[in-house]
Amino acid sequence: MVKTAVLLIWMGVTFGMMTYMIIRKYKNTLYGKPDNRFDRMGDRLTYFLTNVVAQDKVIKDPLSGVSHIFIMWGFVVLGFGALNLAVEGLFGIPVPLIGDNLLFISLKEVFLLLVYIGVIIAVLRRTILKPNRIENSVEAFVILGLISLIVTGDLVYNGANFALGEKDTIRSAAFFSNFVSGLLSGISPDNLRFLADGAWWIHFLAMGTMALLIPGSKHLHLAFAPANAIFHTLRPKGSLTKLDFEDETAETFGTNKIEEFTWKQLFDTYTCVRCGRCTEQCPAFQTGKPLDPRALHVDLREHLEEKVPLLEKLKNAGDQKPEITENEQAILDKMIVDGVFSEEFIWSCTTCRACEQACPVSNEHVQKIVDMRRYMVMTEAKMPEDVQRTFNCYKSGNPWKLPRGSRGDWMNGLDVPAWSQDTEYLLYVGCAGAYDERAKKVSAALVNVLKAAGVNFGVLGNDEPCCGETIRRLGNEFEFQQLAEGNVELFKELGVKKIITLCPHCFNSLRNDYPDFGGDFEVAHHSEFLTQLIHSGKLKIDTPFKAKVVYHDGCYLGRHNDVFEAPRSVLGAIPGLTLTEMNRNRDSAFCCGAGGGRNWMEEEVGNGKQRINETRTKEALETGAEVIATACPYCLTMMLDGTKANNAEEQVRTLDIAEILAQSLPKMN
Repeated sequence: MVKTAVLLIWMGVTFGMMTYMIIRKYKNTLYGKPDNRFDRMGDRLTYFLTNVVAQDKVIKDPLSGVSHIFIMWGFVVLGFGALNLAVEGLFGIPVPLIGDNLLFISLKEVFLLLVYIGVIIAVLRRTILKPNRIENSVEAFVILGLISLIVTGDLVYNGANFALGEKDTIRSAAFFSNFVSGLLSGISPDNLRFLADGAWWIHFLAMGTMALLIPGSKHLHLAFAPANAIFHTLRPKGSLTKLDFEDETAETFGTNKIEEFTWKQLFDTYTCVRCGRCTEQCPAFQTGKPLDPRALHVDLREHLEEKVPLLEKLKNAGDQKPEITENEQAILDKMIVDGVFSEEFIWSCTTCRACEQACPVSNEHVQKIVDMRRYMVMTEAKMPEDVQRTFNCYKSGNPWKLPRGSRGDWMNGLDVPAWSQDTEYLLYVGCAGAYDERAKKVSAALVNVLKAAGVNFGVLGNDEPCCGETIRRLGNEFEFQQLAEGNVELFKELGVKKIITLCPHCFNSLRNDYPDFGGDFEVAHHSEFLTQLIHSGKLKIDTPFKAKVVYHDGCYLGRHNDVFEAPRSVLGAIPGLTLTEMNRNRDSAFCCGAGGGRNWMEEEVGNGKQRINETRTKEALETGAEVIATACPYCLTMMLDGTKANNAEEQVRTLDIAEILAQSLPKMN
């Protein structure tokens, strides 16, 4: 009776405290704004199966991924085993279908071994094989030690009982416990009984201790991460949320207080496992910029924990004004921008999504960054000068403030068809394709390819509007919405239904942002459309392009929209071309540095810092390629500048896939 009472009290107190602390932390997230994350539960459960059950992101790092899978699934199985262990230790009988089930016993023994292997890998990962991104702590090693004690307690308990001649009915299935039993042979029965009882208590003492540690450690993700997978955004990866400017209760726009984030954004802070995978992939951090994606969640969580008790104090006081100390008032007044994060931290982001792609627990970084930019731009009117210069696209029609009347100059001498009601496809070249001298050549090449394939397309020329993608990601949501609403109305009046884009940024905006404004168009990036033309036989390619080519994945085409194979398919169809790859490619490709409006911003260098595009260009040059191929005008500029910085401009050409394809078409006599 005493043994039962002690166990129940210990497990009740430890797991009760764990549950209480986890619930308290969850309640902290409810200080955030509403956000419906309970729709489309079928899609959410599907994502849960791939992300949590199958651990598809965790395994991207094979070593730590294998360790995590062994330990995670081991604890699922050992959880049932612990129930049986408790009942056996207290009452001397096994739990039906668990303790007397040879299949389950065999499975449990396998996972006892796998958990040990997982712990060994984890220790090696934190010591001998430690990558820079991992931050060691005493707590991490204590948790690994407790996991080892939990497994050891189970093994020694069963091994000692086997050595005593007990539990023979399951012995044939317990290969690992049998091995331990052999190690214990020769020990007296009294000592074996003492050893079995001691191992039993160690097992549950370690479990309870671990339960007490979890809420205050990075292992809190055990409670939050599965739910975070369920609550992950179902919006297109490249989209941003739409602000409601008709909300008369809104005092500010954007986010600069912890309460101005949504509850899900605050939920992310408790889900973060601090593994550093996001920081390891961040192009800004890796080139010495202030941005640190891990700190985005770690520091927000710290601020949340210090502010919520004070918000509760104010809430509980009601109409009575509570006593607030000077330090407490400083916490209440603390802003996110310039309080938790510097302005440079926030403006350094290229919105490339490498952090989100790498995050094993489905945290969402980019929207938080943009929300803080929205506050700085629309509420404080506080932004770098080069950011401000890109605004007012609604009036000027482009971020460069170049004349609207020269937007169609790229077409001079090309005989480009104008849009009419009988046209099937609108070719939307975008601001870069219309104004940037280098990108104009891509526009011309694409036109020649479409004409060669007999595509029924047209352009708007000087009437083509800016899509607003740049200013939205720089935080100017108000002007973007004016542009988007006006453009949707214009396209519908013109009868536009199908759009081919030159630029992945325009492609992403028209495809993923515009549906929120009624713009449900069929949008294809030129790499996708060219692939279709090739596969359908509408394009004849017979002129060899003899060169070794490396393709750079643009972030807004690749990670934002999963278009990885189409550009490679175009290049693969060209005779004489040898396609090679950089080490970081497809969804793990390193950014060129131009996204998120950074194309218009000066990049800080010096003090050991590097330019992002120069880092990426070095990777391309290391392949020995003669041509760097892109499918994005921003990337084209960045990689071209990178070859200049690396003194390789004369040896290595930088071309869009449309330019390469155009050179491979039959030559006209």
